[in-house]
Amino acid sequence: MERFDVFVVGGGGTGSEVALRLGRDHGMRVAIAERDKLGGECNHYGCLPTKVMLRSAQVAATARDAARFGVRIPSVDVDFGAIRERIRDVVAASSSGGAAPFEEAGITVLMQEARLVGPRALELADGSTVEADRIVLTTGTEPALPPIPGLADGPYWTNREAIWTPDAPPRSLAIVGAAAVGVEFAQIYARLGSRVTLLESEPHLMPNEDPDAADQLRPTLEREGIELLEGISIESAEHVDGSWTMDMGGRSPVRADEVLVATGRRPALDGHDLAAAGVALDDRGRPVLDEHLRTTGDGIWAAGDATGELLFTHVGSYEAELVVDDILGRPRARDYRVVPRVTFCDPEVGSVGLTEEQAREEHGDVRVGVARIGENERAVIDGSPDGIVKVVADRDGQLLGAHVVAEDASALLHELVAMMAGRVPAGAVGHAIHAYPTLSESVKAALLDV
Repeated sequence: MERFDVFVVGGGGTGSEVALRLGRDHGMRVAIAERDKLGGECNHYGCLPTKVMLRSAQVAATARDAARFGVRIPSVDVDFGAIRERIRDVVAASSSGGAAPFEEAGITVLMQEARLVGPRALELADGSTVEADRIVLTTGTEPALPPIPGLADGPYWTNREAIWTPDAPPRSLAIVGAAAVGVEFAQIYARLGSRVTLLESEPHLMPNEDPDAADQLRPTLEREGIELLEGISIESAEHVDGSWTMDMGGRSPVRADEVLVATGRRPALDGHDLAAAGVALDDRGRPVLDEHLRTTGDGIWAAGDATGELLFTHVGSYEAELVVDDILGRPRARDYRVVPRVTFCDPEVGSVGLTEEQAREEHGDVRVGVARIGENERAVIDGSPDGIVKVVADRDGQLLGAHVVAEDASALLHELVAMMAGRVPAGAVGHAIHAYPTLSESVKAALLDV
Protein backbone atom coordinates (compact mmCIF):
# COMPACT_ATOMS: atom_id res chain seq x y z
CA MET A 1 0.00 0.00 0.00
CA GLU A 2 1.41 3.38 -1.04
CA ARG A 3 1.91 5.89 1.75
CA PHE A 4 2.32 9.68 1.67
CA ASP A 5 3.28 12.32 4.18
CA VAL A 6 0.27 14.40 3.08
CA PHE A 7 -2.70 13.52 0.88
CA VAL A 8 -4.83 16.40 -0.44
CA VAL A 9 -8.37 15.58 -1.56
CA GLY A 10 -9.44 18.19 -4.09
CA GLY A 11 -7.37 20.02 -6.71
CA GLY A 12 -8.95 23.47 -6.60
CA GLY A 13 -7.13 26.60 -5.54
CA THR A 14 -6.88 25.76 -1.84
CA GLY A 15 -5.79 22.16 -2.32
CA SER A 16 -3.26 23.15 -4.98
CA GLU A 17 -1.66 25.70 -2.67
CA VAL A 18 -1.41 23.20 0.18
CA ALA A 19 0.15 20.56 -2.07
CA LEU A 20 2.65 22.88 -3.74
CA ARG A 21 3.77 24.57 -0.53
CA LEU A 22 4.38 21.26 1.25
CA GLY A 23 5.74 19.30 -1.69
CA ARG A 24 7.72 21.91 -3.62
CA ASP A 25 8.77 24.23 -0.81
CA HIS A 26 9.25 21.75 2.04
CA GLY A 27 10.13 18.47 0.35
CA MET A 28 7.31 16.39 1.79
CA ARG A 29 5.92 13.37 -0.05
CA VAL A 30 2.55 14.71 -1.24
CA ALA A 31 -0.30 13.42 -3.39
CA ILE A 32 -3.28 15.38 -4.67
CA ALA A 33 -6.46 13.81 -6.05
CA GLU A 34 -8.97 15.62 -8.29
CA ARG A 35 -12.03 13.94 -9.82
CA ASP A 36 -12.85 16.67 -12.36
CA LYS A 37 -10.41 19.45 -13.36
CA LEU A 38 -7.35 20.87 -11.63
CA GLY A 39 -8.18 24.44 -10.73
CA GLY A 40 -11.55 23.54 -9.28
CA GLU A 41 -14.88 25.35 -9.24
CA CYS A 42 -13.49 28.88 -9.27
CA ASN A 43 -11.37 28.45 -12.38
CA HIS A 44 -13.76 26.41 -14.46
CA TYR A 45 -17.31 27.06 -13.28
CA GLY A 46 -17.31 30.08 -10.96
CA CYS A 47 -15.20 33.16 -10.42
CA LEU A 48 -13.22 33.20 -13.65
CA PRO A 49 -15.87 32.45 -16.31
CA THR A 50 -18.53 34.59 -14.64
CA LYS A 51 -16.22 37.60 -14.60
CA VAL A 52 -15.56 37.12 -18.31
CA MET A 53 -19.32 37.09 -18.92
CA LEU A 54 -19.80 40.12 -16.69
CA ARG A 55 -17.20 42.06 -18.66
CA SER A 56 -18.87 41.23 -21.98
CA ALA A 57 -22.26 42.21 -20.59
CA GLN A 58 -20.81 45.47 -19.27
CA VAL A 59 -19.32 46.32 -22.67
CA ALA A 60 -22.71 45.67 -24.31
CA ALA A 61 -24.49 47.89 -21.78
CA THR A 62 -21.92 50.69 -22.20
CA ALA A 63 -22.24 50.53 -25.98
CA ARG A 64 -26.04 50.81 -25.79
CA ASP A 65 -25.67 53.79 -23.47
CA ALA A 66 -23.03 55.54 -25.58
CA ALA A 67 -25.38 58.19 -26.96
CA ARG A 68 -25.63 59.68 -23.47
CA PHE A 69 -21.94 60.54 -23.79
CA GLY A 70 -22.21 61.94 -27.32
CA VAL A 71 -21.10 58.74 -29.07
CA ARG A 72 -23.56 57.14 -31.50
CA ILE A 73 -23.37 53.39 -32.09
CA PRO A 74 -26.04 52.38 -34.64
CA SER A 75 -26.55 48.85 -33.29
CA VAL A 76 -25.15 46.55 -30.63
CA ASP A 77 -25.16 42.86 -31.46
CA VAL A 78 -24.27 40.22 -28.86
CA ASP A 79 -22.31 37.25 -30.21
CA PHE A 80 -22.88 34.68 -27.48
CA GLY A 81 -20.66 32.16 -29.21
CA ALA A 82 -17.75 34.60 -29.21
CA ILE A 83 -18.30 35.29 -25.50
CA ARG A 84 -18.22 31.54 -24.84
CA GLU A 85 -15.00 31.22 -26.85
CA ARG A 86 -13.38 34.00 -24.82
CA ILE A 87 -14.40 32.19 -21.62
CA ARG A 88 -12.66 29.06 -22.90
CA ASP A 89 -9.53 31.03 -23.78
CA VAL A 90 -9.30 32.74 -20.39
CA VAL A 91 -9.94 29.51 -18.49
CA ALA A 92 -7.43 27.63 -20.63
CA ALA A 93 -4.78 30.30 -20.06
CA SER A 94 -5.34 30.14 -16.30
CA SER A 95 -5.17 26.34 -16.25
CA SER A 96 -2.58 25.80 -18.98
CA GLY A 97 -0.05 24.17 -16.65
CA GLY A 98 -2.35 21.28 -15.79
CA ALA A 99 -0.56 18.67 -13.70
CA ALA A 100 2.91 19.79 -14.81
CA PRO A 101 3.67 22.20 -11.92
CA PHE A 102 2.81 19.46 -9.42
CA GLU A 103 4.75 16.73 -11.18
CA GLU A 104 7.80 18.98 -11.59
CA ALA A 105 7.70 19.46 -7.82
CA GLY A 106 7.57 15.71 -7.22
CA ILE A 107 3.90 15.71 -6.24
CA THR A 108 1.80 12.70 -7.26
CA VAL A 109 -1.31 13.79 -9.19
CA LEU A 110 -4.26 11.39 -9.25
CA MET A 111 -7.04 12.43 -11.64
CA GLN A 112 -9.72 10.36 -9.96
CA GLU A 113 -11.98 10.41 -6.94
CA ALA A 114 -10.48 9.69 -3.54
CA ARG A 115 -12.66 8.99 -0.53
CA LEU A 116 -11.95 8.67 3.16
CA VAL A 117 -12.51 5.12 4.38
CA GLY A 118 -10.85 5.23 7.78
CA PRO A 119 -8.17 6.87 9.91
CA ARG A 120 -5.40 7.96 7.53
CA ALA A 121 -6.84 5.70 4.79
CA LEU A 122 -8.32 6.59 1.40
CA GLU A 123 -9.79 4.54 -1.40
CA LEU A 124 -9.31 5.64 -5.02
CA ALA A 125 -11.83 5.23 -7.81
CA ASP A 126 -9.65 2.54 -9.40
CA GLY A 127 -10.09 0.41 -6.25
CA SER A 128 -6.62 0.90 -4.83
CA THR A 129 -6.04 2.13 -1.28
CA VAL A 130 -3.48 4.64 -0.02
CA GLU A 131 -2.46 5.84 3.42
CA ALA A 132 -1.22 9.22 4.57
CA ASP A 133 0.10 10.59 7.83
CA ARG A 134 -1.98 13.73 7.22
CA ILE A 135 -5.05 14.28 5.07
CA VAL A 136 -6.38 17.66 3.92
CA LEU A 137 -9.97 17.90 2.66
CA THR A 138 -10.32 20.66 0.08
CA THR A 139 -13.30 19.12 -1.67
CA GLY A 140 -15.16 22.36 -2.38
CA THR A 141 -18.93 22.70 -2.41
CA GLU A 142 -21.97 21.75 -4.44
CA PRO A 143 -25.22 23.67 -4.97
CA ALA A 144 -27.79 23.47 -2.18
CA LEU A 145 -31.21 22.94 -3.75
CA PRO A 146 -34.06 24.69 -1.87
CA PRO A 147 -37.01 22.47 -0.85
CA ILE A 148 -39.38 23.72 -3.56
CA PRO A 149 -41.75 20.96 -4.70
CA GLY A 150 -41.18 20.11 -8.37
CA LEU A 151 -37.90 21.99 -8.75
CA ALA A 152 -35.69 18.90 -8.71
CA ASP A 153 -37.88 17.24 -11.36
CA GLY A 154 -36.97 19.70 -14.10
CA PRO A 155 -33.76 20.76 -15.89
CA TYR A 156 -32.87 23.66 -13.59
CA TRP A 157 -29.56 25.51 -13.98
CA THR A 158 -26.81 25.98 -11.44
CA ASN A 159 -23.86 28.28 -12.05
CA ARG A 160 -22.29 25.55 -14.23
CA GLU A 161 -25.21 25.31 -16.62
CA ALA A 162 -25.63 29.08 -16.71
CA ILE A 163 -22.07 29.35 -18.05
CA TRP A 164 -21.68 26.31 -20.28
CA THR A 165 -25.14 25.03 -21.35
CA PRO A 166 -26.95 27.66 -23.47
CA ASP A 167 -26.01 28.38 -27.09
CA ALA A 168 -27.80 31.72 -26.78
CA PRO A 169 -29.33 33.75 -23.94
CA PRO A 170 -32.79 32.40 -23.06
CA ARG A 171 -35.76 34.61 -23.83
CA SER A 172 -36.66 34.57 -20.13
CA LEU A 173 -34.81 33.53 -16.99
CA ALA A 174 -36.00 33.22 -13.40
CA ILE A 175 -33.26 33.27 -10.77
CA VAL A 176 -33.99 31.83 -7.33
CA GLY A 177 -31.78 33.63 -4.82
CA ALA A 178 -30.67 37.25 -4.93
CA ALA A 179 -27.31 37.04 -3.19
CA ALA A 180 -24.02 37.57 -5.03
CA VAL A 181 -24.32 34.75 -7.59
CA GLY A 182 -27.96 35.50 -8.37
CA VAL A 183 -27.38 39.23 -8.81
CA GLU A 184 -24.34 38.73 -11.04
CA PHE A 185 -26.14 36.32 -13.36
CA ALA A 186 -29.27 38.51 -13.37
CA GLN A 187 -27.27 41.43 -14.73
CA ILE A 188 -25.28 39.25 -17.15
CA TYR A 189 -28.34 37.78 -18.83
CA ALA A 190 -30.43 40.96 -18.73
CA ARG A 191 -27.64 42.81 -20.53
CA LEU A 192 -27.25 39.98 -23.03
CA GLY A 193 -30.93 40.13 -23.92
CA SER A 194 -32.93 37.91 -21.54
CA ARG A 195 -36.00 38.99 -19.60
CA VAL A 196 -34.91 38.31 -16.02
CA THR A 197 -36.91 37.86 -12.81
CA LEU A 198 -34.95 37.77 -9.55
CA LEU A 199 -36.69 36.02 -6.64
CA GLU A 200 -35.57 36.31 -3.01
CA SER A 201 -37.24 34.89 0.10
CA GLU A 202 -35.58 37.44 2.40
CA PRO A 203 -37.05 40.97 2.69
CA HIS A 204 -34.36 42.56 0.49
CA LEU A 205 -31.92 41.50 -2.20
CA MET A 206 -28.35 40.64 -1.21
CA PRO A 207 -29.48 39.61 2.28
CA ASN A 208 -25.90 39.14 3.55
CA GLU A 209 -25.04 42.78 2.88
CA ASP A 210 -25.88 45.92 4.82
CA PRO A 211 -29.41 46.92 3.69
CA ASP A 212 -28.33 50.49 2.94
CA ALA A 213 -25.72 49.14 0.54
CA ALA A 214 -27.96 46.50 -1.04
CA ASP A 215 -30.68 49.05 -1.73
CA GLN A 216 -28.27 51.03 -3.91
CA LEU A 217 -28.45 48.29 -6.54
CA ARG A 218 -32.18 48.56 -7.00
CA PRO A 219 -32.27 51.57 -9.37
CA THR A 220 -29.72 50.08 -11.76
CA LEU A 221 -31.29 46.62 -11.83
CA GLU A 222 -34.78 48.01 -12.38
CA ARG A 223 -33.57 50.37 -15.14
CA GLU A 224 -32.17 47.34 -16.90
CA GLY A 225 -35.56 45.62 -16.85
CA ILE A 226 -34.84 43.09 -14.10
CA GLU A 227 -37.98 42.33 -12.11
CA LEU A 228 -37.21 42.14 -8.39
CA LEU A 229 -39.49 40.02 -6.19
CA GLU A 230 -38.38 40.10 -2.55
CA GLY A 231 -39.85 38.55 0.56
CA ILE A 232 -41.63 35.92 -1.49
CA SER A 233 -42.31 32.23 -1.01
CA ILE A 234 -42.17 29.83 -3.96
CA GLU A 235 -44.71 27.14 -3.21
CA SER A 236 -43.99 24.91 -6.22
CA ALA A 237 -42.19 24.75 -9.55
CA GLU A 238 -43.28 22.91 -12.68
CA HIS A 239 -41.47 22.31 -15.97
CA VAL A 240 -43.83 21.56 -18.86
CA ASP A 241 -43.25 21.77 -22.63
CA GLY A 242 -39.88 23.45 -22.29
CA SER A 243 -40.80 26.20 -19.84
CA TRP A 244 -41.11 26.73 -16.09
CA THR A 245 -43.96 27.99 -13.94
CA MET A 246 -43.17 29.12 -10.39
CA ASP A 247 -46.25 29.22 -8.15
CA MET A 248 -46.04 32.09 -5.67
CA GLY A 249 -49.14 31.37 -3.64
CA GLY A 250 -51.24 34.52 -3.57
CA ARG A 251 -49.13 36.30 -6.21
CA SER A 252 -49.13 35.90 -9.96
CA PRO A 253 -46.97 32.97 -11.04
CA VAL A 254 -43.59 33.56 -12.64
CA ARG A 255 -43.02 31.91 -16.00
CA ALA A 256 -39.62 31.51 -17.61
CA ASP A 257 -37.80 29.42 -20.18
CA GLU A 258 -35.01 28.64 -17.72
CA VAL A 259 -34.61 28.64 -13.93
CA LEU A 260 -31.25 29.28 -12.27
CA VAL A 261 -30.89 28.14 -8.65
CA ALA A 262 -28.54 30.41 -6.68
CA THR A 263 -29.58 29.75 -3.09
CA GLY A 264 -26.25 28.74 -1.58
CA ARG A 265 -23.86 25.81 -1.46
CA ARG A 266 -22.90 23.01 0.91
CA PRO A 267 -19.61 21.16 1.49
CA ALA A 268 -19.06 18.37 -1.05
CA LEU A 269 -18.42 15.52 1.37
CA ASP A 270 -20.84 12.87 0.10
CA GLY A 271 -19.22 9.51 -0.51
CA HIS A 272 -16.66 9.83 2.28
CA ASP A 273 -16.95 7.52 5.27
CA LEU A 274 -16.56 10.39 7.69
CA ALA A 275 -17.64 8.35 10.69
CA ALA A 276 -14.93 5.75 10.04
CA ALA A 277 -12.35 8.54 9.82
CA GLY A 278 -13.65 10.23 12.97
CA VAL A 279 -14.76 13.42 11.18
CA ALA A 280 -17.85 14.97 12.77
CA LEU A 281 -20.25 17.39 11.06
CA ASP A 282 -22.32 20.13 12.66
CA ASP A 283 -26.08 20.48 12.23
CA ARG A 284 -25.54 22.34 8.93
CA GLY A 285 -23.43 19.58 7.41
CA ARG A 286 -20.12 21.41 7.88
CA PRO A 287 -16.98 19.80 9.35
CA VAL A 288 -16.49 20.60 13.02
CA LEU A 289 -13.16 22.47 13.09
CA ASP A 290 -10.83 23.91 15.70
CA GLU A 291 -8.99 27.22 15.40
CA HIS A 292 -6.29 25.58 13.23
CA LEU A 293 -8.80 24.00 10.77
CA ARG A 294 -8.28 20.54 12.22
CA THR A 295 -11.32 18.28 12.04
CA THR A 296 -12.27 15.88 14.82
CA GLY A 297 -10.49 13.12 12.87
CA ASP A 298 -6.89 12.66 13.92
CA GLY A 299 -4.50 14.07 11.31
CA ILE A 300 -7.31 15.43 9.07
CA TRP A 301 -7.83 19.11 8.15
CA ALA A 302 -10.51 20.85 6.09
CA ALA A 303 -9.94 24.13 4.26
CA GLY A 304 -11.39 26.35 1.55
CA ASP A 305 -15.01 25.99 0.55
CA ALA A 306 -15.11 22.52 2.14
CA THR A 307 -15.43 24.24 5.53
CA GLY A 308 -18.84 25.58 4.43
CA GLU A 309 -18.08 28.92 6.09
CA LEU A 310 -16.56 31.77 4.05
CA LEU A 311 -16.81 30.73 0.41
CA PHE A 312 -14.22 33.03 -1.15
CA THR A 313 -11.13 32.09 -3.13
CA HIS A 314 -9.00 34.53 -1.15
CA VAL A 315 -10.16 32.95 2.11
CA GLY A 316 -9.21 29.56 0.69
CA SER A 317 -5.69 30.86 0.02
CA TYR A 318 -5.45 32.17 3.57
CA GLU A 319 -6.67 28.85 4.98
CA ALA A 320 -4.15 26.95 2.84
CA GLU A 321 -1.42 28.93 4.61
CA LEU A 322 -2.89 28.07 8.00
CA VAL A 323 -3.02 24.33 7.24
CA VAL A 324 0.54 24.33 5.87
CA ASP A 325 1.86 26.16 8.94
CA ASP A 326 0.04 23.77 11.27
CA ILE A 327 1.43 20.71 9.48
CA LEU A 328 4.91 22.24 9.70
CA GLY A 329 4.56 22.69 13.45
CA ARG A 330 4.01 26.43 13.59
CA PRO A 331 0.25 26.71 14.21
CA ARG A 332 -1.65 29.98 13.86
CA ALA A 333 -5.25 30.51 14.94
CA ARG A 334 -7.56 31.53 12.13
CA ASP A 335 -8.82 35.10 12.22
CA TYR A 336 -11.67 36.31 10.01
CA ARG A 337 -12.02 39.81 11.43
CA VAL A 338 -10.97 41.40 8.12
CA VAL A 339 -12.35 39.48 5.13
CA PRO A 340 -13.23 41.57 2.06
CA ARG A 341 -16.03 40.38 -0.19
CA VAL A 342 -17.10 41.74 -3.57
CA THR A 343 -20.08 41.17 -5.84
CA PHE A 344 -18.93 42.08 -9.34
CA CYS A 345 -22.18 43.51 -10.63
CA ASP A 346 -22.43 47.08 -11.94
CA PRO A 347 -22.14 49.05 -9.71
CA GLU A 348 -19.95 46.69 -7.70
CA VAL A 349 -20.79 45.87 -4.08
CA GLY A 350 -17.81 45.56 -1.75
CA SER A 351 -17.82 45.07 2.00
CA VAL A 352 -15.63 44.07 4.90
CA GLY A 353 -16.41 43.40 8.54
CA LEU A 354 -19.76 43.98 10.20
CA THR A 355 -22.99 45.49 8.95
CA GLU A 356 -24.44 48.32 11.03
CA GLU A 357 -26.96 45.95 12.63
CA GLN A 358 -24.27 43.39 13.50
CA ALA A 359 -22.03 46.11 14.92
CA ARG A 360 -24.80 47.43 17.16
CA GLU A 361 -25.57 43.92 18.39
CA GLU A 362 -21.91 43.25 19.25
CA HIS A 363 -20.70 46.69 20.34
CA GLY A 364 -23.77 48.67 21.34
CA ASP A 365 -23.19 52.34 20.62
CA VAL A 366 -21.43 52.80 17.25
CA ARG A 367 -20.70 55.64 14.85
CA VAL A 368 -21.87 55.53 11.22
CA GLY A 369 -20.50 57.62 8.37
CA VAL A 370 -22.17 57.83 4.96
CA ALA A 371 -21.26 59.43 1.63
CA ARG A 372 -23.51 59.24 -1.44
CA ILE A 373 -21.67 58.41 -4.65
CA GLY A 374 -24.08 60.66 -6.57
CA GLU A 375 -22.53 63.66 -4.78
CA ASN A 376 -19.05 62.76 -6.07
CA GLU A 377 -17.97 64.77 -9.11
CA ARG A 378 -16.12 61.84 -10.67
CA ALA A 379 -19.35 59.83 -10.53
CA VAL A 380 -21.15 62.70 -12.26
CA ILE A 381 -18.44 62.80 -14.96
CA ASP A 382 -18.69 59.04 -15.46
CA GLY A 383 -22.49 59.06 -15.44
CA SER A 384 -22.62 56.47 -12.66
CA PRO A 385 -24.48 58.10 -9.75
CA ASP A 386 -25.81 55.01 -7.96
CA GLY A 387 -23.90 54.00 -4.87
CA ILE A 388 -22.78 54.70 -1.34
CA VAL A 389 -19.81 54.51 0.98
CA LYS A 390 -20.87 53.54 4.49
CA VAL A 391 -18.47 52.97 7.36
CA VAL A 392 -19.28 51.71 10.84
CA ALA A 393 -16.89 52.45 13.72
CA ASP A 394 -16.76 52.12 17.48
CA ARG A 395 -16.78 55.18 19.73
CA ASP A 396 -13.01 55.54 19.33
CA GLY A 397 -13.23 55.64 15.55
CA GLN A 398 -11.89 52.12 14.94
CA LEU A 399 -13.62 50.62 11.92
CA LEU A 400 -15.89 47.65 12.55
CA GLY A 401 -17.19 47.39 9.00
CA ALA A 402 -17.29 49.16 5.66
CA HIS A 403 -19.64 48.96 2.69
CA VAL A 404 -19.02 50.41 -0.75
CA VAL A 405 -21.34 50.40 -3.75
CA ALA A 406 -19.73 52.09 -6.73
CA GLU A 407 -18.32 51.51 -10.18
CA ASP A 408 -14.92 50.58 -8.71
CA ALA A 409 -15.98 49.32 -5.28
CA SER A 410 -13.56 46.38 -5.45
CA ALA A 411 -10.64 48.84 -5.56
CA LEU A 412 -12.08 51.51 -3.25
CA LEU A 413 -12.81 48.94 -0.55
CA HIS A 414 -9.18 48.08 0.06
CA GLU A 415 -8.30 51.44 1.58
CA LEU A 416 -10.83 50.52 4.24
CA VAL A 417 -9.56 46.93 4.43
CA ALA A 418 -6.06 48.25 5.14
CA MET A 419 -7.44 50.54 7.83
CA MET A 420 -9.23 47.68 9.55
CA ALA A 421 -6.20 45.39 9.32
CA GLY A 422 -3.93 48.07 10.80
CA ARG A 423 -6.57 49.32 13.28
CA VAL A 424 -6.16 52.84 11.91
CA PRO A 425 -8.80 55.25 13.26
CA ALA A 426 -11.19 56.95 10.86
CA GLY A 427 -9.81 60.42 11.47
CA ALA A 428 -6.25 59.49 10.47
CA VAL A 429 -7.29 58.66 6.92
CA GLY A 430 -10.31 60.94 6.77
CA HIS A 431 -8.04 63.97 7.14
CA ALA A 432 -5.54 62.67 4.55
CA ILE A 433 -5.54 64.37 1.14
CA HIS A 434 -7.36 62.34 -1.52
CA ALA A 435 -6.89 63.13 -5.22
CA TYR A 436 -9.54 65.04 -7.18
CA PRO A 437 -11.58 64.00 -9.09
CA THR A 438 -11.69 60.41 -7.84
CA LEU A 439 -14.27 58.18 -6.25
CA SER A 440 -11.87 57.81 -3.31
CA GLU A 441 -13.07 61.25 -2.15
CA SER A 442 -16.29 59.52 -1.12
CA VAL A 443 -14.29 57.22 1.17
CA LYS A 444 -12.72 60.34 2.72
CA ALA A 445 -16.16 61.93 3.12
CA ALA A 446 -17.62 58.86 4.86
CA LEU A 447 -14.64 58.68 7.24
CA LEU A 448 -15.01 62.36 8.10
CA ASP A 449 -18.73 61.79 8.65
CA VAL A 450 -17.78 59.29 11.38
